[in-house]
Amino acid sequence: MNNKLGIHDLAFQAPSLYLPIKDLAVARGIEAAKLKFGLGLESMSLCDVNEDVVTLATGAVLRLLKQNPDITPDQIGRIYVGTESSIDGSKPIGSYVHAIVNQYFSDQYSDENNLLHTDVLDMTFACIGAVDAMHNSLYYLQAEPEKLAIVVAADIANYDLDSTGEYTQGAGAVAMLLGANPRLIEIENKWGIAMKSEHDFFKPIRLKQEGDKTIELHDEKPIFDGQFSNETYQKRITEAWSHFKSENKLWVDYERIVFHLPYAFHGRRIITPLILNELKKGHLLEKICQANEIDPNAPDIIKSFSKTPEYKSWVKDKISAGEKLSSQMGNLYTASIFLGLMSSLEYSEPQKDDKLLFFAYGSGSKAKVFEGKLVDGFKAVMNKWQSKEVLSSRQEISFDDYIRIRTQKAHVPLSKTSKIQQISSGISETNRFERIYELKKNT
Repeated sequence: MNNKLGIHDLAFQAPSLYLPIKDLAVARGIEAAKLKFGLGLESMSLCDVNEDVVTLATGAVLRLLKQNPDITPDQIGRIYVGTESSIDGSKPIGSYVHAIVNQYFSDQYSDENNLLHTDVLDMTFACIGAVDAMHNSLYYLQAEPEKLAIVVAADIANYDLDSTGEYTQGAGAVAMLLGANPRLIEIENKWGIAMKSEHDFFKPIRLKQEGDKTIELHDEKPIFDGQFSNETYQKRITEAWSHFKSENKLWVDYERIVFHLPYAFHGRRIITPLILNELKKGHLLEKICQANEIDPNAPDIIKSFSKTPEYKSWVKDKISAGEKLSSQMGNLYTASIFLGLMSSLEYSEPQKDDKLLFFAYGSGSKAKVFEGKLVDGFKAVMNKWQSKEVLSSRQEISFDDYIRIRTQKAHVPLSKTSKIQQISSGISETNRFERIYELKKNT
């Protein structure tokens, strides 16, 4: 197959609430400027009591479909979800998304089985699961070029209260429409991959001892080693970049570089050693260091180099636009790299044929490197996103409200904007805790 494949469109769904980072900083006794200027954090997105990963994922898909009203159900060959926030150990959240999207189409086509022949699956590998789902779906489209694939990245990143991960929290979803002859970005069929089993971040079954009984506990919050995770991230993307074997240069040949972002400024930090190595090989590092009176062999060369005007200019041109939405949303796990893509395009002046390089990472640990190119007509696609309006529709809450939600003491939604609602949960022996969702009419 010689079809060009890639992304037709993107849509992102934010939860209804957000907490300003400065309010969290004051309550936790943290210097707010450190979080804003050191990590790039401004606010964290939060789910209301009636929102979860299913409502986020489905909200993103519905936005995507409304941006593309000509799509018919028979065109959608698959709906694949990348997530590490699943609500079921057996049934994929994609099946819940499928049911609600089927409701959406039923209102238009008066048929209860619009998506009967649409494949559904969840893919899980920490924060890289949605990239895996996209990678897999592009291969599917090679075999079925007349079809469309929808890939959804959806997650809720919660950490223990008053932990070192708390201020990086976030939640949200991005839905992607993939197909042949893409209208936004053509994805090259070339991937760099690096994989090694590590334990930098994981969500195991936890055990609690009560008397002589051992009780199994499920906890959505991870066990993690932040410094080790930074090391594995850096090692895997370095190995994946080497495997990618591109003749292009990071310093000059890509208009934008897009990352998985655990926090907004993480990408610029994680890429610096790769940049230094490239400049050293090209005999440019010595010139930059000489111009800034820096010893290129000094132990703190990374820190010194990151303060040079050359490096700051490179970050501004290639990376900083992709950090803007992350600053407002927090960590979205699988969705963060695709939110970074949307941000990179919306907060810059992209042009046709611009080359984009992607560094994806999932703890555990795996990295993938791939590249894309903006195609003719991409601006018409971008004009439908309205990401700033999505952000402004959120409701600011207080730190006290945040604590009540996180400790499950809030039972009434603070926001009235939810389009999808959970209408019941099973109570019989055969359907205990089953979640049933309903799409509000006129949504």
